[in-house]
Amino acid sequence: MWLPLSLLLITETVLGVKVEQSVLFWIKPEGQSAYFNCKVTGLTKINNIHWYQQKHGEAMKSILYADSNRVVLNSKHPDAKDFSVQKDSYSLKVQTLKKSHSAVYYCSFFSNC
Repeated sequence: MWLPLSLLLITETVLGVKVEQSVLFWIKPEGQSAYFNCKVTGLTKINNIHWYQQKHGEAMKSILYADSNRVVLNSKHPDAKDFSVQKDSYSLKVQTLKKSHSAVYYCSFFSNC
């Protein structure tokens, strides 16, 4: 089965931090891996990058957040353990795609200050 996966172009600069996502739309077969890029510049150690998933007709759901030291999965997200983040780039990775991953993905920035 082929799965549609989307990442929208979003560029936002807040408090000197720039978050940018590319326009991407993939249709990939189950079982393959997928990477969702999130280019972030200007981060400090007190900033977090959050990843969200939005399925058709549903509200956005938090998947995880990451800072310079850790990645915290949302225990309430049913597929959270399927996702990981590359520490150097904050890109979201799905190692093995399955039907429940078909959605739009968003990254965002949050400051603790």
